[in-house]
Amino acid sequence: MGEYSKRIGEVGENVVVDFLKLIGWENPLRNDDIDSVDKDFRKRTNGIDGYYHYLNPMVSGTVENILYSSKYSTDPYPASKVVEQFKERYLELAKAIESFKKSELKQFTVSQHENIDTHFDRGVLFWLNNSGTGEKDLISRLARIELNTGVNHDGIFLVDNKRIEFIYDSISFVRMNFEKHDLDFVYFNNGLNNDDRNPRNGKIMPVEYINSSILPMRLCKDSETTIVISTIENFNRDDLMKYMGIAKNIGCNAQGKTVICFPDYLETEHLPMVNNVKQIFNDSSFTSQLEVANYNSFLR
Repeated sequence: MGEYSKRIGEVGENVVVDFLKLIGWENPLRNDDIDSVDKDFRKRTNGIDGYYHYLNPMVSGTVENILYSSKYSTDPYPASKVVEQFKERYLELAKAIESFKKSELKQFTVSQHENIDTHFDRGVLFWLNNSGTGEKDLISRLARIELNTGVNHDGIFLVDNKRIEFIYDSISFVRMNFEKHDLDFVYFNNGLNNDDRNPRNGKIMPVEYINSSILPMRLCKDSETTIVISTIENFNRDDLMKYMGIAKNIGCNAQGKTVICFPDYLETEHLPMVNNVKQIFNDSSFTSQLEVANYNSFLR
C-alpha cells in the first residue's frame, strides 16, 4: 500500500483538500451551489465540491477555472459498475461546468484578472477509496470509453488511487529528502507559454500535470539547485535515458544535482543498468551529479 493510501485512512473525506494544498491549490471555494442552466437535469442548482482558479503558466494569458468533485469510499472500486458509475459522475461534473460558464461566479473571477486572452473551464473528478484491495488504476481501464454527453467544457481529468498516490508520494519524498530546500514545480516550455509573461517554475501544480506520467520539480537552497523528475512508470533503460535528457534541458545543464525517481527502482538490481546508461549519455559533468531513486523509499 502506498503512503497516500495510509493518508486517505487518516483524514477520510478531507483527503482531497489536503491533496490540493500539497499541490499549491490553496483555499479553494468549497461546497457551493451554482444556478442550473439545464432544468431537466437539475431543477434548481448544481452543487460543486470545490472551485479553484489560477493564471495558467502552461498557456500565456489564460485563466484556468477548475471545478472538482470528490467521490470517496471505504469500499474498493466496483469492478462490474466502474464504467457506468464513471459516466454518471462525469456527466454530473460536466453539467456543473456547463452551469458555471453562465454563472456570476465565473464572470466575477474573470473580471478580476487583467491582460487575459482566454479562459478554460475544466473539471477534476477525484474517485478514491482506502479499501486496500482491488484495482487502483481506473484511468487505463477507462481510457477508451466513449463519452458523448453533448456538454461543452474544456476537459475533465480523472484522479484515481494510483494517480493520487504517485503525486503525493513523489512530493513527500522530495520534502523529506530536501526538507530545507524551496520546492517549485517546473513549467515546461510548450510553445504556448514561451513569452515573458509566464514563469518557468512556481508553487502551483498545473492541472495538466494531474494525468501526466512525470512530475518535474526544482529544489533550491542558497545557490544550489536540484532538478527532480518523478515518474509513475516502472524503471526501464529507455525511459531513464529519456528523462535524463528532459532533466538536462530543464536545468539548462546548470543544476548542481539531478534525481530521477521511479516507483520500483532497486539499486541492487538496477544500478548496473544505470551506470551503463550514464556512459552512453556521454556527459560526465551531468551524469556525475545524477542519482536514480525510488520515491517509495522515504529515507535514502
